[in-house]
Amino acid sequence: MAAADISPTASSEAAPRTAFVLGGGGKLGGYQVGMLRALFERDIVPDLVFGTSVGALQGALLAKNPTPAVCDQLTELWRELLGKRVMAVTVRSVLSNAFRRHPAFASMDALHGVVRSYLGERTRIEDLALPYQCVASSIERAAARYFDSGPLLPAVLASCAIPGLWAPVRIGDEHYVDGGIVETAPVSRAVAYGATTVYVLRMRQRERPLRPARWPWQIGPTVFEISRRHRLAQILSSHPPGVRVHILPSGEAGAEGSDVALRAGPREELALNQRRAAAGYRATCEYLDALDQGRSPHLASSANPVARSYLTTTNATLLSSTASSDRAVTPFLATKYRTLFGLFDKDQDGLIAEADWLGAADNITAAFGHSPDSFRAATLGKAFQESWGRLCEAAGAELSASLDRDTFEGAVARLVGTPHAYLANFLPMVVAFLATADTNGTNMLEAEEAQRLLQTFGVDPADALTVTRRLDTNGDGAVSLDELSEAFQAYFTSDERGCAGNMIFGSLPD
Repeated sequence: MAAADISPTASSEAAPRTAFVLGGGGKLGGYQVGMLRALFERDIVPDLVFGTSVGALQGALLAKNPTPAVCDQLTELWRELLGKRVMAVTVRSVLSNAFRRHPAFASMDALHGVVRSYLGERTRIEDLALPYQCVASSIERAAARYFDSGPLLPAVLASCAIPGLWAPVRIGDEHYVDGGIVETAPVSRAVAYGATTVYVLRMRQRERPLRPARWPWQIGPTVFEISRRHRLAQILSSHPPGVRVHILPSGEAGAEGSDVALRAGPREELALNQRRAAAGYRATCEYLDALDQGRSPHLASSANPVARSYLTTTNATLLSSTASSDRAVTPFLATKYRTLFGLFDKDQDGLIAEADWLGAADNITAAFGHSPDSFRAATLGKAFQESWGRLCEAAGAELSASLDRDTFEGAVARLVGTPHAYLANFLPMVVAFLATADTNGTNMLEAEEAQRLLQTFGVDPADALTVTRRLDTNGDGAVSLDELSEAFQAYFTSDERGCAGNMIFGSLPD
């Protein structure tokens, strides 16, 4: 069966189309197998498939066989790829490449043989069951090349050609290397071709921190990863209104301690691949189930591992271990706490009551157009109720009591006395803020969403864009959970006058 036409379209009248975008990640591709299984179990199937690097390979097999059975095929594919050690660097491969003057350490012959057995020698992209595109990086043009027609096998190999590991793949008069260099997740390409719902299956998630290189040969991959992550964040935050983008979690943070088991044999690598598939399946199931039940998927799919562990622990346990944290309140911190107090003391009677505190949640909910009985309103309201309870407990007051400024200041200081205390007592509110303001489901705040949220916090509309840009510390055009949390933590704990977090509740008095 020939694939349907995949012409670019910007028409809002076209039938809704679902795209699966499979990102790169080398041996981490096992996560995508589990993610695909979770999608198929919930009858979520693609109309279009886009891939880069290892995602180009798995996406090609998906486009060829867009049924649940493809998950078993991919499992067998990985069994062969790992069993034949297609990425292995041997003395023979190094000497052979040196003799032939190929700028690579390994041979692509084994990869070529395995991929050919699954995709076919003469299969053309037009022959696939679904419209499919993969991207590779042209050396001569220093640009992306999207393959949407022609021979499938060389296009996939070109997209997978990791620089240094494998030699560039020649197609026509040009040489191509890994597509992840120019397009780590072709979301914008999917949107340009009419996708109205996009599921992004990506690995090497942004919350996994990079570490400085320890050896000279690690510098190149580290620099590449910095560039890749920055580009990915820009892509994910730049889609037009009306397009729903789901950034599926891979679950990798809890599946392994490092990217690649460098010293593992085929058996160990296969076991690791199976764990990756299971982690991708579990994490994606959590995300999709949260969507089905009207819950926010942010907690399941976001947050760095440390923050997530606190958020999934009972509040009672956390409060008992952190509420007693006392810290000296410096004059600058006191100024910030008093500014926050003033935002809640609307009637300027010098007191904050529970109604004042919870009223802020209603104002934020209304600012984003959520119904008072919506799940997001309930989630934010619960976060405010719990935080009020923590404040009162830290102040030694009843829930029905009103807190004066000095009592409020002391209670806040106790709740943020240590990093652990901040994570337990304030991070749940930050997650709720993000869930409420993230109206298009990207798991981050785009510029307009961030500005609107800041204005509900008391930031002057004329300053909201400037504050948003400062909160966006990685310059990707959006504010992530980590960036928002860092800003809140800086507001409550930092004496550094120049940090961006000082501005989240409006200008401070001189």
